[in-house]
Amino acid sequence: MSLDSQIISLGRRLYVELKPPAVAGVYLPALVQDDEYRDEFGFVFLQDGTAAPFYVSLPGTLAALHARFPGQAQAELDLLECLQGFESSELAIRALALGAWNALGQHLFKRAEFALPPRGSLAGFDPHPGERVGMVGYFCPVIDRLVERGVEVLVIEQQPGRVPARERVQLSEDPASLAECRLVYCTASTLVNGSLEQILGHCGKAEIIDLIGPSGSGLPDLLLARGIHAVGGASFPDSNALRGALANGQSWGSVAQKYELGAASYPGVEVLLDRVEQV
Repeated sequence: MSLDSQIISLGRRLYVELKPPAVAGVYLPALVQDDEYRDEFGFVFLQDGTAAPFYVSLPGTLAALHARFPGQAQAELDLLECLQGFESSELAIRALALGAWNALGQHLFKRAEFALPPRGSLAGFDPHPGERVGMVGYFCPVIDRLVERGVEVLVIEQQPGRVPARERVQLSEDPASLAECRLVYCTASTLVNGSLEQILGHCGKAEIIDLIGPSGSGLPDLLLARGIHAVGGASFPDSNALRGALANGQSWGSVAQKYELGAASYPGVEVLLDRVEQV
């Protein structure tokens, strides 16, 4: 079964067992018409205060979402209907499906009173100077840290115009180039465009594959089962603070709690569901 089909199946089960609150609205960043590339995120809000991010900067995604939701704060969405979007090839529909999936995951974490371990809590294989590390998607903060350490970075990016020319960074549009990389960082936008399984198929020699970025804020079970070492995400304990930051045009990173889940730190969906029954 494909990853998309498994997400839909697990999402349906969570919906039935958790009976989550309704969607209270969505947030979309402003649509700016210029040539600058931006990594931007929308949010799905549930009526219990749960907030979940999803990536909206793949080509045409944000414009299509704005056309669909002219009244974002009053958007009436059904989580199950949104999850079906993983069957679609349209990026906007898939992006919203990911937002719904992340909202379900964040709701379960909250209901199960699961303390999300902070980012950096998992032991990984630190790259050494001169090593070539794979990066799927251009994630500038991580690339900056790697380059500062003298690491060579191979960037796989379907929008090559996003990647500025810089020392120690090589650009490729061919995922097969990852074959020799011991360490691969993969942005969670691959869940939006459905390319993650293809990417994993080219990482047969990788010892560590980390999925990074706020869009990876759903349950990690299906990803860990596919050999991913760690999944990073972002939670928002105070949704009012998040709404305030978004309304004022401030960075929402200041109100986010970034976390990291792996096999050693994550008990699994069955354990979390059992905890919900006991709470």
